Amino acid sequence: MDAILERDVDLVIHSGDVFDSIRPATHVIINFLKQTGRIVERDIPYYGIAGNHETPRLRATTAALEYANMVGAYFAHGFEVEHVRETAGDAEVSLALVPHGAVGDAQVVVTPDRDADVNIMVTHGTVPGLVVHGHELGQVDLPERVLSGDFDYVALGHYHYFHEHKKNTYYAGATERFGFGEVDSIPGFAILDFDGSGGVEIEHVPIEARPMIDLPRIDAGEMSGADLNDAIAERAARADIDGAMVRLKVVNAPVGLAGELDRPLLRELRRRALEFSLEISESGMADALGPNGEVEASFGSLEEEFAHFVDARRERGELDKAFAGEFLEKGLGYLRGAGASPGEGPA
Repeated sequence: MDAILERDVDLVIHSGDVFDSIRPATHVIINFLKQTGRIVERDIPYYGIAGNHETPRLRATTAALEYANMVGAYFAHGFEVEHVRETAGDAEVSLALVPHGAVGDAQVVVTPDRDADVNIMVTHGTVPGLVVHGHELGQVDLPERVLSGDFDYVALGHYHYFHEHKKNTYYAGATERFGFGEVDSIPGFAILDFDGSGGVEIEHVPIEARPMIDLPRIDAGEMSGADLNDAIAERAARADIDGAMVRLKVVNAPVGLAGELDRPLLRELRRRALEFSLEISESGMADALGPNGEVEASFGSLEEEFAHFVDARRERGELDKAFAGEFLEKGLGYLRGAGASPGEGPA
């Protein structure tokens, strides 16, 4: 936020996914409102839309983004396109706000306001030709009919990298990394400068974010417990892990090897790092590498994966045996109930 307010901006636009859930925690909402207040109290107009993570599944449900509207910002979070006019500098700007909930409407065709000096569309989804690994709940592909309007600029949300789709259509990217799949991303925001004749210059402004480090994986196929502990310490010493989000993957570990981990070493690493994730795959269960060197995973049913998750942590001593059994039983009950037809699951 400081990096944005240090710039001479006339208008702030957010293209979706302020929150990562429909019902964010109270402290998350409060912090968002504090930062929103820092913008609007300077008389900077602030507009945005809801993304797939924060759009309610039911139209009758109130979106958490409604709080922002109460403090002077405006976020379109419903299931219809909204058009607003705003003065930014010396220009009359028209914003076509196309939230996630409106993208799937087969009748939606978005057109610019011919009387405005600058026309901007804000929407959320995946553009044609963009390859995104993995699939998020509620993710939508943006149809060409939504993108084909003659706008001066289209502000895209959903993809967490700064990315050009067309010369006037960009993803601004995210202001934080949200998983190790984004370890090579550069968090930041985009500054737009319109020249008054239909042209626009786009600058990506990197901002400081939490370091995210993916340490070189360890093949533990021929290792003893002491060897593995030495390898973990050696990998951690290669990087500055203090305050960072760190992941270390161990593959081909003999059954039971995880029980020989140096617990004081792990506690020290987790004390130093913001998060230190040690992922251990036993022999025969190592991740497979795809043709591009990317990790591919093979999953069983959700119930099987949950059972394996609990068993692995019980074997490592991370869960008490009695607690693990009760946790497994209740968890499987919830999963079966969630997958049942209405009226079949547990109350």
